Amino acid sequence: MPEHKALNKKMKEEDYFQNKKPVLDEYQVEEFENNIYYAMEYHLPISFTLHNKGNPQELHGYCVYIHPVTKELRIQKKDISFEYIQFYEVIDVIVED
Repeated sequence: MPEHKALNKKMKEEDYFQNKKPVLDEYQVEEFENNIYYAMEYHLPISFTLHNKGNPQELHGYCVYIHPVTKELRIQKKDISFEYIQFYEVIDVIVED
């Protein structure tokens, strides 16, 4: 039983059911940036997939501003509200033409 208690303690420290953030190479990051700038230039909607504490989250809207230093994105959602996301949370970008 001590092994069982140790395993339970370890599972509380690390959640095995959460997905790990995928490692993106520099080409994928560059492609994401290009897609975002393209969508901003032509005011096209974007679909973001974010890594949010181990669970993927979808976000749809328009990117209206990118902070040049912190790389924080300001996304205007379809209900006219704004959401701020960090660029390092992004794991996929799709421009919805």
